[in-house]
Amino acid sequence: MNCCKCNELIPEARIKALPSTRECVECSSVERNYVRTIISGKTTYSEVEVIKNKDTKEYLRGLDSKGRQGFGSMLYRASKNDPSPKACSLSLKPRVSRKMPEYSQANFEKVLGDAMDFLDCDKSYAIKKIEKACAEEIISGSQRRQALEIFETFNPTIVPQVKSVEPEPVDDEILHAFRNWKM
Repeated sequence: MNCCKCNELIPEARIKALPSTRECVECSSVERNYVRTIISGKTTYSEVEVIKNKDTKEYLRGLDSKGRQGFGSMLYRASKNDPSPKACSLSLKPRVSRKMPEYSQANFEKVLGDAMDFLDCDKSYAIKKIEKACAEEIISGSQRRQALEIFETFNPTIVPQVKSVEPEPVDDEILHAFRNWKM
C-alpha cells in the first residue's frame, strides 16, 4: 500500500499496527504519542503509560536521556509551576555497595578455639568473644548459636536451686489465740 500524499510505500509494520492508515509516518498529520513503561515492582516492567501532552512529552524525553531511576510515573511533574528537583539533590549521599560476608568453617574454628581457651576460667569473656565475632560478621548467626551450644556442653550454666522451706506445724491452741486476739 502506498501513501496517499507522497506515494511512498507504507511499511508493513505500520499497516499491521494501524490497518486503516493511508499515510506514511512522515506524512501523517497525527502527532506521535509518547509511550513509556512504568516500573510496577523492583524488577518488572508490566504497565505502559501513554502521554499526549506536548510539553510533558518533551520533558519526559529529556529525563529519559539522563537515565531516570525510581518507581512509577511520580518521577515527572507535568505542571510548569512546580519545579522539578535536580538529579543531584535527590540523593546527596553516594551509594556504597556492601559486599556480603563469606562465612567459612576455618573462621568458625579459629574463633571457637580462641573462645574455648577462656571457657574454664571466664565463661562470660568467652561468650563476649563469640558475640563480637558475630557482630563483626566473622561468623554467622547459626555458627554463633552452635558455639554457645558447645559452651553449654563443656561448661553448663549452674542454675541455683532454691530450697523450699516447709513451715513447722503450729499448735491449734496458739492459732486459736492469734485468731481471737483483741486489743
